[in-house]
Amino acid sequence: MIPPTKIITRGNISISLYLGCCLDILPSLKGVDAVITDPPYGVNLGNHSAAKDRRNRSLVKNGYDEYDDTPENYEAVVVPAIRMALKISKRALVFCAMPQGWKLPAPDAMGGVYLPAGCGLNKWGFNCLAHYLLYGQSPDIHLGAKPTSFESTAHAEHKDHPCPKPIPWMVRTVLLASMAGETVLDPFMGSGSTAIACLKTNRNFIGIEKNQHYFQIASDRIQQEANQLLLL
Repeated sequence: MIPPTKIITRGNISISLYLGCCLDILPSLKGVDAVITDPPYGVNLGNHSAAKDRRNRSLVKNGYDEYDDTPENYEAVVVPAIRMALKISKRALVFCAMPQGWKLPAPDAMGGVYLPAGCGLNKWGFNCLAHYLLYGQSPDIHLGAKPTSFESTAHAEHKDHPCPKPIPWMVRTVLLASMAGETVLDPFMGSGSTAIACLKTNRNFIGIEKNQHYFQIASDRIQQEANQLLLL
């Protein structure tokens, strides 16, 4: 098993961070309860008319460092990584954008975040839903059904990453797809928002990020959150 690059602890919660390509690291992982991830969308981030649009701060739309957000790369990197992650986990919640999202394995359900102000244009008009695909079943479905979508006007923190997700989004999705004490995997960790949500909700976390700059941003944010929680 490949050792993590960094481990951050807070009480009995462990955060394991890997610097490297998820395609190389995923085969060595085990003990994952849920995959919760926001991979690149394959929609040419940073190379379209909305790239410089700052009217809606819910989603940021710059390009990635050292990664071309093309449909070809989506099929070469994201699709196989999600397939690998699904094989080692009980359930998953995967953010995606259409039409590239249809290239992922068929889900058991769909959900998303409803954005009243919209989050971009498509061939039919304004897109108001940040989609995610759901695999497996809710870990506490026996206690009653929960909504698989929710409305939000929360803004993302601008952390020098092209597409950070608002922390309130990730807290809601972590609560939907996992239970306290379980281990959540994010093979496309980015700026670390999923890890912060796990810390806030008492989940263990495994994160993988191949970009050194984004890895450091995530590591610093997660350590800061862990330190703050220890003071509570």
